[in-house]
Amino acid sequence: MDLSQRFSAADDNLKLDPDEHKQAVEAHNHLGDVLVAAGVAKRTRLQGSFARKTMLPPLHDVDKVIELVDDLRAELEGSSVGPRRAMDIICSTVRPEFPGAGFEVKKHSLGITLPDGQCDFDAVPAFNDEDGSGWIKIADTTALSWKPSNTYALIDAVSARNQACDGRFVRQVRMVKQVVSVAGISEALPGLHVESFCYEAITETLAHPDAVAVALTKATELLDASYFDPTGADRISDRLQPHQVALAKSVLVVKAARAVQALRLAGDGDEQGAALIWAELLGEVFPSPADEEREALRRLHAAPILVPAAAAVAATPTRAWGRSV
Repeated sequence: MDLSQRFSAADDNLKLDPDEHKQAVEAHNHLGDVLVAAGVAKRTRLQGSFARKTMLPPLHDVDKVIELVDDLRAELEGSSVGPRRAMDIICSTVRPEFPGAGFEVKKHSLGITLPDGQCDFDAVPAFNDEDGSGWIKIADTTALSWKPSNTYALIDAVSARNQACDGRFVRQVRMVKQVVSVAGISEALPGLHVESFCYEAITETLAHPDAVAVALTKATELLDASYFDPTGADRISDRLQPHQVALAKSVLVVKAARAVQALRLAGDGDEQGAALIWAELLGEVFPSPADEEREALRRLHAAPILVPAAAAVAATPTRAWGRSV
């Protein structure tokens, strides 16, 4: 396996299970149909990392926007209880169609756990002014108001960058997220921050190793400054606490240096050495030469010992014939 093949395998391993993906889309459509038919929503849309195609497996909570009908604006948009009331309306509409489903009111969404392990959703009530800006107003049960959100503009920005990078961008985002996950700092550094680092660093079509290395290096630079999400509208660096920044920076400085070292080794012709570093950074999704060597040794020791026919004949004891008397 050469380095390119190893990265292709890692790319495949970082994709969502196609059956689970299909089931999530079907459940999303079903929920949307129920809410539209009841006159609660004019449409529903996927959002978040699932919609941007940057979600790491396994499939987890899928974010979706419930665009409420305009007739509900007067009741909900100007009222402090409007956000919570919107979630109650969605819950009461969905519950009869999905007996056994669970519901949980969160800050911006209604958590919906469908029965039989179908899928879990974070359904965000929203109003869309239909002005083409990509901005909507989403429920905030903590602030008791409706908060502007650029979620659609964010999806469009990532999609455009992915097209500009020949379809590699979202795959490389997943790889950088995987490095962060293997390093154990995902809680300190949420996924949108990683996507933002990648968006700043990967602006053209790059090979996977180069893209991951430049993104990790850019992350260490941006963590010392302020940075925005891919739309350029939301300065998300403000969301991190100092201890989160310190932890993420201390870890990613080392990871970026290791990635650059892997590039140098590969450039010098030592693909095996480079592959060992990438396996360290990306974890079990990346086929490691060490794993292949261990598997080869296992097969060697497990194989039966076959004795060639000629050797078997030569090893067979012969009768010592004595001289007849």
